[in-house]
Amino acid sequence: MTYKVELTPLFEKNLRRYRSMRKHIQRHVNQVSADPYQDTERLGKQAGGLDLRGCRSVRITRNFRILFVVCEECRRVPECRFCFCEGLPDETVVFLTVGPHERAYAMREEEIDYAVAQERSDLRGFGHRFGHIMAKEAD
Repeated sequence: MTYKVELTPLFEKNLRRYRSMRKHIQRHVNQVSADPYQDTERLGKQAGGLDLRGCRSVRITRNFRILFVVCEECRRVPECRFCFCEGLPDETVVFLTVGPHERAYAMREEEIDYAVAQERSDLRGFGHRFGHIMAKEAD
């Protein structure tokens, strides 16, 4: 079963920032959408950092990560602060951010006000298929 892919505005912004990693990122997004539980790490509360309970990460390189949530899983974690699955099916993966380890795990909420974006329904309609984004980047 392939999960539906949704990208947050922060993920899209970082995807443009790290163009040189585009093929690696695409390969891992495809891998996660095929099975988001294989070779991924379930995250918790980071010491001195964000509370990432309900989130997962996948390693792209030694120091590069993708952070995401699986709607069917994050809905069961009441502490999940990054569950933007309202109106999305359980079989959806929402990609939150991509970048170097320290930057990815320190997702700055001021970069995007998730609560405001969710109210405006930006997170329900932001889901361009990854291939569409990749094709746009290639232009």
